[in-house]
Amino acid sequence: MKFSENEMTVAVDAAARHLFLARQLPWRRKSALARWETMAPYAKYQLRATAGEMVLPTLTALPERPVESGRPGFTAAEVTEAAEAGARGLLNHRDPEAWEKLGARRRKAMLHLTSMVTRLALAAMPERTAPPAASGDQELPTVPDTPEGLM
Repeated sequence: MKFSENEMTVAVDAAARHLFLARQLPWRRKSALARWETMAPYAKYQLRATAGEMVLPTLTALPERPVESGRPGFTAAEVTEAAEAGARGLLNHRDPEAWEKLGARRRKAMLHLTSMVTRLALAAMPERTAPPAASGDQELPTVPDTPEGLM
């Protein structure tokens, strides 16, 4: 599916935050949000790059949905299928037969993690707003055909 640059940026940032929180001990997760805010920019970049490698191929593999306003909705099967396509592409990019070499348990765990992080990223995306309806009483400005008409 085609997402805007802003939607993708928000999705990757949310995925990076969730991955950062998942690495923290449960009793330290409240203070982890404060640590995320004070973290060095390069450390955030590393987490965002990791999250982007996981989420961006999956987001682009999702089926196209016409959405005027709100968020596009996807079924769990569609997200899992897109996660498999994204993970397969990422692994095969590094090693042409890496997906086939991966064991069934690791493949299942990778698909579960990728689809879960993708669902979190989709939920964090800003809602799309419908374009304002053009009312019939407003007259649109006329654009001249030649540069001389601009002066």
